[in-house]
Amino acid sequence: MAKPWTNADGLQVSFGNYWTDPTNFVNKARAINDLGVIKQIALDVDFTRIPTGTVSYSADLNNDGTIDGFHDGDIRLPLNASVLRATLVMRIAAAGGTSFTVGTYNKAGTAIVATGLITATEGVLANVNAVGKRVFGAGALVAAAAGTGGVGTANAYIGVSTTGTFTAGTGILLVEYIDPVAEIVAD
Repeated sequence: MAKPWTNADGLQVSFGNYWTDPTNFVNKARAINDLGVIKQIALDVDFTRIPTGTVSYSADLNNDGTIDGFHDGDIRLPLNASVLRATLVMRIAAAGGTSFTVGTYNKAGTAIVATGLITATEGVLANVNAVGKRVFGAGALVAAAAGTGGVGTANAYIGVSTTGTFTAGTGILLVEYIDPVAEIVAD
């Protein structure tokens, strides 16, 4: 399989069987509902595909063979979005690792709030070691307190980071949010 590369305009270019290989879409956000007030983004998470200490980036921004950021084609939380919930439900029990976190990152791969959705406390192995176990995020961006801030004044990409080497573990992460400056269509 040919890996995507970033052209001079900053666009991702994919070749070969990229679109037919389902492993290319694991650990990448996909919108499943962007209608109505509460919007949803889903990620099919596979902990075994995220090396310890790294983030589930989607793009090689400088074509050096290292996936190190995100690209404009990625689904993201829009600027100023208010995240209501982050919920992970396990499909295959996790094993081998210590913990994981879910946070927000800018396009260049720099953390905005690396544990803003799910912290290592919720993401500990004991909470994801069986099929059907559910983790509710309690990071700073999903706090239920009055005055909880949004994702900030730039688009925020969702990234998963692991601690320890996971030998198993997949799940679906659902992030629900409100876009406070959504476009209004007039009749």
